[in-house]
Amino acid sequence: MYSTLQALLMQSRGTVSGLFRLRDPYWGRTKHNQPYLRIRLEDSSTNIYAYSWQPDIYDNQNIIDLCCAELKGIIRWYADKKVIDISGIHVTQDKPIDDAVRLIPQGICPQPWLLAHLQGAVAKITIPPLQKFVAAVLGDDGIGFAFVSCPASLNHHHNYPGGLLMHSLDCFKMVEKHHNFPKIDYELGLVAALLHDIGKTLTMTHNMERTSIGASIEHDKLTFEVLGPFLRQLAREWPDGATQLRYLLNWKLRRNIPRYNMADLVACCDRMSTGLEMEKRMAS
Repeated sequence: MYSTLQALLMQSRGTVSGLFRLRDPYWGRTKHNQPYLRIRLEDSSTNIYAYSWQPDIYDNQNIIDLCCAELKGIIRWYADKKVIDISGIHVTQDKPIDDAVRLIPQGICPQPWLLAHLQGAVAKITIPPLQKFVAAVLGDDGIGFAFVSCPASLNHHHNYPGGLLMHSLDCFKMVEKHHNFPKIDYELGLVAALLHDIGKTLTMTHNMERTSIGASIEHDKLTFEVLGPFLRQLAREWPDGATQLRYLLNWKLRRNIPRYNMADLVACCDRMSTGLEMEKRMAS
């Protein structure tokens, strides 16, 4: 696992290296007509500008907004701010399993302070196949970016950009208190609580608009569409875990007594988070 950008920047000078998001690359020229590349490095913790005057880096066609890259450089001060002079850069599609959340750029999340809580929540998952599952889901930019930026609803609870992440973390923290469950049930419940509404990433946007698919299909029915490829992979590595997780994500008072007690707890925490948010709104 790489250090966060914020941790690396605690040092005032010296070399730095790591895997980061590249944001808003800009190709310019100095007043002396020297070409240079300016990039904003970003992860879930902070951002910093980085510069390169090397022709091979300047001409790298793989450098695009939001790509990930292994980068080496030297910290220096410029106009009372730290910047990085790039000495090497390699664009990559590979994301270590421990870095899925760290590599969500804070600028994507309307409530950026929640990203640290999301990273802490994911760290509570210790069963290897389940770790891999969560990392794969959140490491998919099309899913992860929407998960941290869209609302939980347009006119009901947590109805603001980033509300889905807030609601999901609320549910996670409620389930987290129940350590009396067996380890497998407990961790599957944590994951179900975190991802139970992920179908909403297809029904609403961070601009507080309903998508065309959201106008005709309920988010609950889209959860398995979002998670399908990842659940199939989980089923290959841990069939029983995948089956139980599917049940936890799908059971909401469809029967009087659920097959797994954790399913009842996840559904209850979902309702509690919703109810508490609505009470808060009415009181304000």
